Amino acid sequence: MDLEYTYRRGMTQRAGFEIMDRNVDLNDLGFLQRNSYYRLRSAFSRLDSNLDWARDNEFDIRGFVQRNLDGLRSGSGLFTSNRLTLNNLGRLVTRAHFFPKHFDDLDSFGNGAYRVEERAEVLFEYASDASQPLSWSLGGGFAEEGLGGHSFHAKAGLNWQPNDRLSGRLSVRRDDRDGWLLHQAQDKFATFAADQLQATVSLDYFLTARQQFRASLQWVGVKATEQRFLRIPATPGDLIPSPRPADLAAFDFSVSQMALQVRYRWQLAPLSDLFVVYTRFADQSRRLDGAGFDDLFRDAFRDPLGDLFVVKLRYRLGS
Repeated sequence: MDLEYTYRRGMTQRAGFEIMDRNVDLNDLGFLQRNSYYRLRSAFSRLDSNLDWARDNEFDIRGFVQRNLDGLRSGSGLFTSNRLTLNNLGRLVTRAHFFPKHFDDLDSFGNGAYRVEERAEVLFEYASDASQPLSWSLGGGFAEEGLGGHSFHAKAGLNWQPNDRLSGRLSVRRDDRDGWLLHQAQDKFATFAADQLQATVSLDYFLTARQQFRASLQWVGVKATEQRFLRIPATPGDLIPSPRPADLAAFDFSVSQMALQVRYRWQLAPLSDLFVVYTRFADQSRRLDGAGFDDLFRDAFRDPLGDLFVVKLRYRLGS
């Protein structure tokens, strides 16, 4: 159930309530984050235009409280964001999030619920005028982890569009995480110090009004070293620090995921298209062995999970 009230133009209040029983599953029709919960949520937004010092400013504050059907508070949060469009058409976005203590009953994959500490996040991003042939963006953020520890990220992007037919995009993000909590097996958890790098590059070219060529490459690499070993308690509560069993090796790992796609599209008629697509993709995970990010990318590219070549014809019948 959703309610919405507009105080005036540019100022809106929303409120909602939702409940999902233990058996509902909508994933064949669309994405369902979880079931077995009820949630109250609220959102307020205000847009101010034609300011002396900026074109417009949009402020948004929202929050939610959630419990599962066993009576545990399984989530809550308060989120604020501010989107400022300057007179030079640059955009500055700032966000602050706060998550109180709650119980996580999903990441254990059916092995119990455990308490997560309160945490906060602060993020910002500035993007220059996107209507220019060359535009750029810079951003970063700080976040607390669920059991302590801190994470930082920085990102940058570059967009190039010399004319209406050609455009290119490059983006890079680097994450440094301390205390990253991950489920390992059954009742076992571990925290990790992790370094993550991800990059995206794409190129779009319209040969004619009906023919398009697109090439894109997406890659993410992770290197993670185990810090602490923990177990889920018998009853919902704090995770229990535990010594590592002598016969169990450390969970240090690296991940390299890649997707390369080259696509040609020809619009034969309205709602009728010919697609010719080549895709190479990789998803590698292994024990951490001292390899650098360049080695992870090279191995993923040279030893892909699959190479696909697809020709698809979509044709509309009738008038």
